[in-house]
Amino acid sequence: MKESAFLSVLPSVIGVFGGLFAGYTADKLLASLSVSDATSTEKRTLVRKCYQALSLFGPAACLLTLSNHIPDDPTTAQFLLTGAAGFSAFNAAGYSSAPQEKAGEKWAGLLYSITTLPGVVFGSVGVYVTGQILDLTDQNWSGVWGLNGCVDILGGLAFVALYNSKKEFE
Repeated sequence: MKESAFLSVLPSVIGVFGGLFAGYTADKLLASLSVSDATSTEKRTLVRKCYQALSLFGPAACLLTLSNHIPDDPTTAQFLLTGAAGFSAFNAAGYSSAPQEKAGEKWAGLLYSITTLPGVVFGSVGVYVTGQILDLTDQNWSGVWGLNGCVDILGGLAFVALYNSKKEFE
């Protein structure tokens, strides 16, 4: 029972430390980045894209590995899920910082709220969809992990291709 409780909380604990590590290293990287002829906006854009890529492509790799072969050893599966949560936490230095930068002080809260709403809605719908996938596949999680991995890849590609940290509002 103790081991089960520890393993179930481990991804969240790793996520906390991953987010703190991501924020700290992103700040250090921004302070030390010396790309010639790059403005501070271009530097922020580069750092945000790199950290958000880690935040989405890292979990995708872990989840797609699980979707292709759910290991017999539960420790291996736990390691992959913990890795996905740890990589996801790099979002703290990627997208999570982006709306405040783009919106300026006056509009940052509103923009963050508006951009968070679709995530909450799709997260809620995702619980239902996960249940339906599990019911249709006789409780096989491979489809769930694969779908999440594909969504992460699409989101990562879109963010890396489209994001810039240019301030939109004052």
